[in-house]
Amino acid sequence: MKKRICPKCKSTNISKDLSKEAYAKGSFFNQYKCNDCGYTGEFFPEVDE
Repeated sequence: MKKRICPKCKSTNISKDLSKEAYAKGSFFNQYKCNDCGYTGEFFPEVDE
């Protein structure tokens, strides 16, 4: 199984970014957020568990 990691802090505590900012940018379904450091973006690499 693959897991996304934060490119900034390497955490695996990632969720979809459902904020209004992500919705306003039009990347509502492609945006992710790190729940540890707060980094948001579309590129969160996947790694094997």
